[in-house]
Amino acid sequence: MNKLIRSIWIFLLALLLAGCDDGVYSGTLIFEGSHAFGPATSLPGDVLLRAGTAEFSAGSQMNGSVYVVGGELLTNGRIAGDLIVLDGTVTLGPSAVVEGDLRRSGGTTQLAETAVVQGETITGLALPLEDAAQPTGWEATARWLVGALLLAALGGLLTRWQSQPLHNVADAATVHWLPAAALGVLGLLVLPTLLVMMAFTIVLLPLVIILGLFIFLVWGLGIVSLGAQLGRWLAEHLPRPLSPGWATFGGTLLLMALYALPGIGGLLLAGTAVLLFGAVLLSRFGTQTFKPPATTIRTGDLSAYERP
Repeated sequence: MNKLIRSIWIFLLALLLAGCDDGVYSGTLIFEGSHAFGPATSLPGDVLLRAGTAEFSAGSQMNGSVYVVGGELLTNGRIAGDLIVLDGTVTLGPSAVVEGDLRRSGGTTQLAETAVVQGETITGLALPLEDAAQPTGWEATARWLVGALLLAALGGLLTRWQSQPLHNVADAATVHWLPAAALGVLGLLVLPTLLVMMAFTIVLLPLVIILGLFIFLVWGLGIVSLGAQLGRWLAEHLPRPLSPGWATFGGTLLLMALYALPGIGGLLLAGTAVLLFGAVLLSRFGTQTFKPPATTIRTGDLSAYERP
């Protein structure tokens, strides 16, 4: 297991370096405190301001993009890339120059009259998928049907090859639903925010893809596990027995059909997505049966106690 974890980290690091110029990425991270940069300052790479205060004098240079997700940025210098403001306070002084775009989705941005933004000023950060044409009518139905059939078929094959992971995930979701739901809420609050923040820099795009695939894998395993549980329950009430593979196939397909129902389908999907996300993590991708820690009440040894 340790060798596998090390291999995964090496793979992620290789992808990270593959996205960097010359295999090296330079940047500045500011998480707290007050920092003043003089006119001779020339910071390589991107700048990320999470908290604290950063003040750049006239003549200073930031040779990448600047990401403000909190804190306060005051600059009279030159920003060679984009200025992205997610939160916090940004003040562009009289001699400030932004060579790229100014993108604002939150926080407060103040520009002096003589401050220069050479690119576009964009309010709101639209993701690339928002402009993509969405299928409608029969095309959307056909895509849903193909996806549901593929997921159900994979679930049926997984049941035949290795059914225990599905049992472990379903057990965590149905028996230990409270800790599973709590972990699911935590994970689905953190990961999408992390994906959005990482997507703003080209360097971290490989990691964004990996995290996106990770979320899709967790969701798919959870759906198949719940579909297997539903299929087993349905098979018990049928006049003719079904094999575990076909039961999982039918249960997963029925579950996907429930998600497609207008009105309640979206609510059902949202609720089970949170629950199943936590269940997959609790069971460590189905490799272990989740057992909550035992609570023991310890009592002190009072045999040697004497009252004064």
